[in-house]
Amino acid sequence: MIPSMASVTASTTLAIAALMIGGCSSVGGSAVRTGSVQLPAYAGPVAIYAANKPPANAVDLGIVEVHATQQEATVDTLLPQFVRKVAEIGGNVAVVDGVRARFELVGRTQVETFYYTCGLGATCAGQRVYAANDELMLVSMFGHAFTTRVEAAVPPSSAPLMPPEESQESPAVESPSESGGM
Repeated sequence: MIPSMASVTASTTLAIAALMIGGCSSVGGSAVRTGSVQLPAYAGPVAIYAANKPPANAVDLGIVEVHATQQEATVDTLLPQFVRKVAEIGGNVAVVDGVRARFELVGRTQVETFYYTCGLGATCAGQRVYAANDELMLVSMFGHAFTTRVEAAVPPSSAPLMPPEESQESPAVESPSESGGM
């Protein structure tokens, strides 16, 4: 039996669906500690704040970013991942600074197999190979991890740091003869 173009397309679609169900995911992200406070991972509830509005007593732990493409690129998918990354670096407060979407063209090689009737009623197969571009939507959520489980350091005064002023008098320097040396 010779497979028709429809059955080849259907089996290709099923193979792609099996790969997607089998665990291939575009969701990823990172959390980088940037603060002076280093805490172990946090396992409790994480509060979510928007756009640079953490609680007054919160200490900044680091920067967090998560991203996904295509159908997984939704706030419903990214927000739990963002909270998980905040907790990984010890945060119990997640501050979402923004969400961005962009589109990228990704090149790929497309191979198509086709069948046709050739001499004496035989069936022959051929292949076409060509370059194709896919447009992918990439959504990224970024912000900071904070904690309210430690006391914030006392903020420095607003005055600029200046070296201590030295007195106008020259410092006394002992000569070797005065100090009893040779």
